[in-house]
Amino acid sequence: MKFYDIEKNRLIYFHKNVGNNFWNIKWLKYWKKLKSNIYQPNSKSLVCRITKKFLKTNNGVILEGGCGLGQNVYSLNFMKYDVIGIDYAKNIVKKINLIMPNLKIEFGDIRQIQYPDNFFSGYWSIGVIEHYFNGYNDILKEMERVIKPKGYLFLTFPYMSPFRKFKSRINMYRIFNNKYYLEKKEPNNFYQYVLDKNSVIKTFEEKKFRLVYVEPYSGLKGLKDELFFLKFFLKRSLQLLVDAENPKFIHILKGLIDKIFAKYFSHSILLIFQKI
Repeated sequence: MKFYDIEKNRLIYFHKNVGNNFWNIKWLKYWKKLKSNIYQPNSKSLVCRITKKFLKTNNGVILEGGCGLGQNVYSLNFMKYDVIGIDYAKNIVKKINLIMPNLKIEFGDIRQIQYPDNFFSGYWSIGVIEHYFNGYNDILKEMERVIKPKGYLFLTFPYMSPFRKFKSRINMYRIFNNKYYLEKKEPNNFYQYVLDKNSVIKTFEEKKFRLVYVEPYSGLKGLKDELFFLKFFLKRSLQLLVDAENPKFIHILKGLIDKIFAKYFSHSILLIFQKI
């Protein structure tokens, strides 16, 4: 279920199963689904591809704040980066530590990072800041504190794509009741925001960050989410492609289709800032 927040130009998603143990349950579900495929190095992933553009392996330590199952930590570690992941889902962190003791995955709160000032040369935040109803200011303060001068912040979040903005202009979303903001009370089952890109950029640039790179991505997911009647068709079509005899070709084709849709329909966006 989603609503449109007129005042702040963003969508608000609700999920029926949100609760205190939500992320432990969510990551455990993915863990069981992926099984042995969780830890496979993927040098062509967004995280690896972008990290190589901006940082060398000898530039210093990289943090992934809110690392989930730690796949990105694993891939960057495989590429010889010194990388640490922290996550607030304690049960999943314990499980990762048990089966992958060489990975630097730690239990922690990204609003109170237990590392010194100016410690990290890079910080990946992948789909994290949108999950805090009262905003991400505490997260931003810690990012500013722990990233070195001239270090990089790699920030991703669901955003108001051109198509989502179009839908909001023609009143295709239900309107959210702003009384919750006045009360600073989190609504039941709040899951995430879909944020306004320009608002996020402005907020970070008011601190010690300078925008250096922008890349929308996940065009297919954005299309499926916003054109619900296509969801089943696209899901079935992609499954047929996955089951085809030439998975490498299908992977390339899927990537091309995703890029074609990315400009207008992207679900998420990557913003890269350099700390001044």
